[in-house]
Amino acid sequence: MRACEALDFEPAACWRRLQQAKHEFFFEDLDAQMKDNHRRFLEALMGYERECFLNAHPYERSDQRVDQANGFYRRRLTTRLGVVELRVPRSRSGCFHPQVLPRYQRREPVVNEALKQVFLLGVSTRQAGRALATLVEEAVSASTVSAVAKVLDGAVSRWHRRPLADHYRYLILDGVSVRIRLVGQVQRRVALCAYGITGAGKCELIDFLLVKAEAEDTWYGFLWNLWSRGLRGEVLDLIVTDGQAGLVKALGRLWPGVAHQRCWAHKLRNLENKLKASQRSCLEEAKLIYQAQHRTAALQRLREWKRRWRTQAPKAVACLEADLEELLAFFESPGAHWKRVRTTNVIERLFVEVRRRIRTMCAFTTRSSSVPFGLKST
Repeated sequence: MRACEALDFEPAACWRRLQQAKHEFFFEDLDAQMKDNHRRFLEALMGYERECFLNAHPYERSDQRVDQANGFYRRRLTTRLGVVELRVPRSRSGCFHPQVLPRYQRREPVVNEALKQVFLLGVSTRQAGRALATLVEEAVSASTVSAVAKVLDGAVSRWHRRPLADHYRYLILDGVSVRIRLVGQVQRRVALCAYGITGAGKCELIDFLLVKAEAEDTWYGFLWNLWSRGLRGEVLDLIVTDGQAGLVKALGRLWPGVAHQRCWAHKLRNLENKLKASQRSCLEEAKLIYQAQHRTAALQRLREWKRRWRTQAPKAVACLEADLEELLAFFESPGAHWKRVRTTNVIERLFVEVRRRIRTMCAFTTRSSSVPFGLKST
């Protein structure tokens, strides 16, 4: 028997059948034929594989035979074409297991991959199975989606342990708040994030770490892990942060000689908290400082802004002056890079999808459920 024997079909007969179908049922009939051919294809391959295993053709008497055929059993398989009912061959000894259809497999790998992608795009486990039901003719349960998604845990774990190349020119650090359900209640956790920009301009998310709160020790432990994996900072020109005190101290212990840039977005929020609603123009004028063409022009705009507002908004002026050196550090970089390195907004944008994912289920249900989204807990 040849493996392709059962795959032959008459195109003319198939075409006559499709012509006889009504127009509105044309594609339904076409799908049914494709599914039937897919079933025949898999059954033919498994039948040929059993012949190779038995070392004999059906009903052939041979001294080379190693086992006896023992009929078939039925198994439902969810494929990209829908659910098919397969006749799976077996041997009398029970030692034959077709490689075409691994044991206990109920879905094609492409269906599992689709479930993972739908889950990662923000669809809850309950809705992911129903979302694919119209395509694969079977609604997958929430527990099945969770089981399929668990294979992501190993990939993310390896990603967290991968060696790091020391080629980052800019390092952007920030902590982002997320919600996780722990011991029956939703609690806040902070995802410490590291984002790097190489000398060639390539942007990369370096790593995450989920902790209870931002502090010097948690930041130092996170950064030390990056350092021990290869991020030594030999070519680092600038480190951008939101000014969190513990993070600044941790940086002083690891990379004390690297320039520090304070995030303008966070600083402007601080200024806004120190201004009245009627002083909105003060905030808008402060933005002109970092929009200057060079450092000298920025200092000139700062002096003008300070002269105009030091009487009306002294707290806002003092807040800005307190971190002036760090706020203007980005001017030492090439002008084409200024927009990227004067804020930590790039990390906020990365977490837009994560926050959208959390909104579908209020919070991550467990610590491990956050792993597929790049968050590893301590």
